[in-house]
Amino acid sequence: MISRLVRDQRYFGRMISLRRYTIRQCLMAFGAALVLPGLVFAAILLWRYASAERGRYEEEALGTAQRIMAAADRELVGIQAVAQALATSSSLLEGNFEAFQRQAEMTLQSWAQRKPNDYAIVVRDITGQQVANTRLPWGSPLPKGANLPIDQQVIATKRPVIQDLFTGATAGRPIISIRVPVLKDGSVTHVLSMAVEPRRIAEILLAQNLPASWVATVIDRADRVVARSRQHEAFVSKPAPDEFLRAARGADGIWEGHNLEGTEVLGAFARSGVSGWMTFVGVPAEIVQAPLHRSLWTLLGLGAALILLSLLLARAFARRIAAPVQGLVNLAHDLARGEPVAVPSTGLAEIDRGGGALASASQDLREREAALRASEARLWATQNNAAVGIAEVDRDGRFVSVNEARCKLTGHSREELIGLHFGHATDSESLEKDLDLFRRQVAGELDTYTTDSKFQRRDGSRGWARVTSTAVRDAAGAFLYAVRVIEDITERRQADKRQKLLIDELNHRVKNTLATVQSLAWQAARPGVPPQVAQERFQERLLALSRTHNLLNETHWEGAALKTILETELGPYATAAGRVRLDGPEVHLDARPAVVLGMAVHELTTNAVKHGALAVASGRVQVGWKIDNRGGEAVLAIDWCELDGPTLAAQPSLGFGSRLLRQTITRELAGQLDIRFEREGVCCTIAVPLGSTGQQAA
Repeated sequence: MISRLVRDQRYFGRMISLRRYTIRQCLMAFGAALVLPGLVFAAILLWRYASAERGRYEEEALGTAQRIMAAADRELVGIQAVAQALATSSSLLEGNFEAFQRQAEMTLQSWAQRKPNDYAIVVRDITGQQVANTRLPWGSPLPKGANLPIDQQVIATKRPVIQDLFTGATAGRPIISIRVPVLKDGSVTHVLSMAVEPRRIAEILLAQNLPASWVATVIDRADRVVARSRQHEAFVSKPAPDEFLRAARGADGIWEGHNLEGTEVLGAFARSGVSGWMTFVGVPAEIVQAPLHRSLWTLLGLGAALILLSLLLARAFARRIAAPVQGLVNLAHDLARGEPVAVPSTGLAEIDRGGGALASASQDLREREAALRASEARLWATQNNAAVGIAEVDRDGRFVSVNEARCKLTGHSREELIGLHFGHATDSESLEKDLDLFRRQVAGELDTYTTDSKFQRRDGSRGWARVTSTAVRDAAGAFLYAVRVIEDITERRQADKRQKLLIDELNHRVKNTLATVQSLAWQAARPGVPPQVAQERFQERLLALSRTHNLLNETHWEGAALKTILETELGPYATAAGRVRLDGPEVHLDARPAVVLGMAVHELTTNAVKHGALAVASGRVQVGWKIDNRGGEAVLAIDWCELDGPTLAAQPSLGFGSRLLRQTITRELAGQLDIRFEREGVCCTIAVPLGSTGQQAA
């Protein structure tokens, strides 16, 4: 029954998730789905058209860049040829520089008739000193040339060099030049430089008749603008954009980015094999994308019209179906509330069958819900009245549910525990082990584990609990939650501890007591001691042992207070105020030191009663104790002093009691004993290390 109910709940869960979309919306989506494939096909055709247009622009831009670079190379090669021809002039070789300058000026007039001022011929010796310059009249003072390292390159290689853009020493503005060696008898005597204004390269760009929106740029090897088809004067000698340089990886290719004016462009570049310069040609992106944009707007308009038509048709059909379906929804709501379901006829076969199924399910569901509520009530009552704590925790270890026994364990309410981590009251050492086991359980390595944990209650008291954690998993084995059964074993642990202590102490004390009794018997029966006296002494010491044992029995052999031991031995003799004075903090002694110190106090008391301060009415006994810290170890120091007792005429000899004291203190407790026989009575100092016995002062 439960499994079938779960299936029904899953079925209704799916129905609820489907109700996020109305029938009108589904029909509209269906109509749109019919239109969308056509629109997608049109979009693909449009994209192919845009790609073809882009490819056409790329090919045209690349061809233009290559033509411009070829034209620039022809100009540079022509200039180089003129320079090499002038380098063979006899006037120059003979050192007649005045005649050579006239010859060079006539050459420029004939070679560049329209704009001879765009060119200049300069001759420098191997030190860089100019000896002829067509920009200046003959006889004018001539400076040293600019970029002399280029001259050294020409001299060293004896080959022409096409120089990048530089600032001329005479012109004082950016120019370019072709430098050739002047050879005489195989040696370079001078360097002839034919300078060219960058605007000459810009005129070559303009001569290509580029479309008005296109821009061509020539860049030298130093990544500076040599010429530009638009705004040449504004950009000449400017550094080339990083986008140019990143794009120019090969001899030629396609690039897209932003030009010097910041306009987004698509273009191409070509590299010169003569000078190493590059030409960039850019087409504004908006021109490339204009046909695509027009087609997109057309496609969007047509698509919107078709989708609108499909939505209108879907809305009309949805009206016929929506009302019966809404009635079916109302029936489902009645079913969810547990109300009887009455199914009207709608004229739609599928909906009528669904209504009939809801009516049948309504009857079955009410019966199952009643049985489920009764079962849950019994389960909750059983869990809540269990003698052990029961809790459910999620995969993060936080309480999902707890029973009453778990609440009583630590003194928290159910509201306080829900959402808390199960280790909120667990001792850190116990918690580390529990957390490790729980992580392994969540990971699937363990199904069940049991561990003992020390915990702290809300009132500050501590206890022990045995925890058994069992994982609950789904059909696939994934962790859902864990059921933790917590049993309070505090009393059991304490009983086990007491039992072990009693057994250990019994074994130890039986041996020690037998040895002590044997020694007592031997000392009591020494030669010369009357049997009656020996018997009395033997019985007194046995009674002292018995009294200390009685104190330990009252605390189940968990120890006794030092003050209680002193009061037990000295209490019978405190007949007057001030006769016995005890002063010191509360000190709890374990079983072993309690027995040993009980015997020691008995010996001191017996001696005081027979021979010391307690033997006379005016005598007094003062006992003080404290805990000292010696080298990081706690030491219990006890001072016994007898006052106003009988005056000692001489130092007495040490008897059995004194030897017994020393033996028990030094051997049994690894302590120190100092006995002094003062005139008024015995004074004794006992020092016992507590660190070795685990004692603590209150």
